Amino acid sequence: MKTRVLLYGLVGVTFGVAPVRAESVPMKPGEYQVTAVTDASNGEAGKPDTRTRCVREEHLANPDAVFNYYALNGFQPNPSSKVVNVSIQGGKVSYDIEGVYAVTRVEGTVSPTGFSVVRKATPKGDHALSVTMKVDAKRTGDCPGK
Repeated sequence: MKTRVLLYGLVGVTFGVAPVRAESVPMKPGEYQVTAVTDASNGEAGKPDTRTRCVREEHLANPDAVFNYYALNGFQPNPSSKVVNVSIQGGKVSYDIEGVYAVTRVEGTVSPTGFSVVRKATPKGDHALSVTMKVDAKRTGDCPGK
């Protein structure tokens, strides 16, 4: 149980970042079904978690606002983290998040109606766990109220 609490704490801290001006994500705004699975370096594997999310036009200006699963839970980005090395070309996306406690590498594919990325957080401390999260999303229609 202690490991699970530590794992969720590390994931919550390392996967949120401040807004960034970067390449726009080439996706169509709308409602998406998003599924995430988290694995830790200690062998602890999570169960798939699936939720529905409205991706709006303003989200597309910040890659981590789109490819960050914790945005679904109302997670607020850590203002001291930075998104760097953003590349969105030919259906592929990659970038790094430099945080206080970890560096997270995000890599995957993106299309106008979905994405599949792997987020790997490598802690800066000696005793923390590495965390990998696979996030997949598929557009299911327009956002409610549109």
